[in-house]
Amino acid sequence: MGSRLLIKAVTQTKHLTLKQNKMQNARIFLTDYASYNNGTQFEFGHWVDLSDFSDASELMDYISEHFKQADEKSPLDEFGSTREEIMITDFEGFPKDFYSESMGEDDFENLYSFFEKCEACPYDYEVIEAFANLGNYDIEDVDKFFDALEESYQGEYSSDADFAQELAEELGYTNEKVFWPYTHIDWEWAARDLMIDYYESNGHYFRAI
Repeated sequence: MGSRLLIKAVTQTKHLTLKQNKMQNARIFLTDYASYNNGTQFEFGHWVDLSDFSDASELMDYISEHFKQADEKSPLDEFGSTREEIMITDFEGFPKDFYSESMGEDDFENLYSFFEKCEACPYDYEVIEAFANLGNYDIEDVDKFFDALEESYQGEYSSDADFAQELAEELGYTNEKVFWPYTHIDWEWAARDLMIDYYESNGHYFRAI
């Protein structure tokens, strides 16, 4: 039976493993372009844990205050030039699509919106990351990305064949109580046909929508 029929039915019977979502520790290495140009970017540059701030506005307030203190402790020049241009030289704990060296308030707002969606999502962060790695949806369009994730996620399986077999069982296409011909089905071949309409990423399976 073709995989197209399976797709129609799986929307009602898809295999889901709901887990408590645990967001990775997200942080950025903060410095500024003026310090970088002076060769002093590490004097005040440091890692900033984004979880220490409730939103982008709080983070921007912190950055502004940090630059002000840096100007007082180590003036850029005798003319009173100030540190203003944010420079993010490294990051951890969030998808690279959100990163740019010159991140600003709009970028941080979008990132915090992503964090909020991660907290509300019923899946582990590794599922979100696996879906993002497929590159089928613009992760920066946060609402659309998470809507697509929840609609397409099928679960975690050790192989395409295992996914195909469990899906067929859930849809009632097999009877495992009958020894023959159930035990002689070539599930790897069946999976090749099925995977025309699905994607796999790091052991997680998603329906093409």
